[in-house]
Amino acid sequence: MTKFSYAEHLADFKTTARWLARRGWSEAAGGNMSIRLEALAKLHEDDHIELPIEVPYIAGQVILLTGSGTRAREIGVDAEPHIGLYKIADDGRHYGWIAGNQNPSMELPAHFAIHNALEQYRPEDKAILHTHPASLIALCHIPGFDNSKTISDKILSLQSEARLILPEGTGFVEHELPGSLELGLKSAEAVAKHHLVLWQYHGLLATGETLAGAFDKLEVFEKSARVYWQLRAAGIDPAGIDEGEIKNTLTAFGRLARYPTGI
Repeated sequence: MTKFSYAEHLADFKTTARWLARRGWSEAAGGNMSIRLEALAKLHEDDHIELPIEVPYIAGQVILLTGSGTRAREIGVDAEPHIGLYKIADDGRHYGWIAGNQNPSMELPAHFAIHNALEQYRPEDKAILHTHPASLIALCHIPGFDNSKTISDKILSLQSEARLILPEGTGFVEHELPGSLELGLKSAEAVAKHHLVLWQYHGLLATGETLAGAFDKLEVFEKSARVYWQLRAAGIDPAGIDEGEIKNTLTAFGRLARYPTGI
C-alpha cells in the first residue's frame, strides 16, 4: 500500500489506534477509522461494487478504511495489514478495492455517506474515527440525555476549555442497528454541524483533519464526561459553568458565532 504514497496516513492510523487501545476505548474489534484522500490510483471497470447510496461529492476519491474484525491493539503495532484502500467510482455509485486489507468494515457505506457530507460541508475534515468510550456511552442511560442540546450544555460546561474547543457542542443520533446505513445517513446529517456525534448506547463518531485531530476532540469530550461522573459519584449534580462565562470565553477567542442558541 505504501507504493501509493500513503505511509504518513498509515502512521496516523497506527498512532491513533495505539492510543485507543491504551485508553480502553476500542475493545476487541470495536470501532473503525477512515481517511479520505485525493485519488492516486485507478479503478478498473470490472472491479466496481454497487453502493446502497450515491456519494457524488467524493466521486473519484480514495478512502483508507479499517478492515472488518481488526483490533486497535494490533493496528497500533502494524497498521498496514489491517487497512484497505478503496476508490469511489466517478459515477459516485460504485467503489472498488485497490490495495491492502480486502475485507472492509461493515460500516463502509456509513463511512462513505459521512465522508460525502464532510466533503460538502467541511472538506478540511478528512478523517473519521468511531470508538466506544464507556464514560460517553454511560451518558446515554441518563433520563433526559437524549438530545444534542442537553448533553452539550450539561457536559461541555464542566471544564473551562471544553466548549472553547467544541463550541458547536456534540451531535446525537438515537439508537440504530450497528453498522446500518440508517446510522450512517443520520450521522451524515449530524456532521454538517458537529465534529462529534454521540451514538446512543453505542459510542462516538469524531471527525478531524487527521485521525489524531479527531482523537483530540474525543479526548476533550471524554474528559468532561469523566468530570461529570466523578461529581455524580460524590453526590453532586453539577450545574456547570455559567452560560455568560462560556460566552465571554468564546467571545475572547472569536468563537461565539459557532455557539448555537439552540441545537
